[in-house]
Amino acid sequence: MRGLDRKIDIERRTVTLDDFGQEVETWTKVVTRRSANMRPISGDERIVALQWVAMQQVEFRVRWSDALADLNPLDRVIYPASSDAESPATDPKTYEIILVNELGRREALQIITARRAERIEETA
Repeated sequence: MRGLDRKIDIERRTVTLDDFGQEVETWTKVVTRRSANMRPISGDERIVALQWVAMQQVEFRVRWSDALADLNPLDRVIYPASSDAESPATDPKTYEIILVNELGRREALQIITARRAERIEETA
């Protein structure tokens, strides 16, 4: 597989109970600094309830591994990998996984993701 020039982290959601019986959501790393290929698929922007809502779909491709064999839409991708973010302009962004496809026979995984960004529109 060519073009694995990006680094991503993949996280898995875990829900536990605190001392008061309340659910606590945490995210744990499944893999860190995994080499990946990144390709934007589409983008959309619209106004919803006086807010701009932007949605970006991105495809990531990674080499298949046992650690990622059970990757699913309950997981998420962080890009760039946390330790690769050197300035505020490269703050890590969270991409929710929509779909995971195995490519070939345990050769690679195609991970289709979406990232939502909102900003409150000022009214004058």
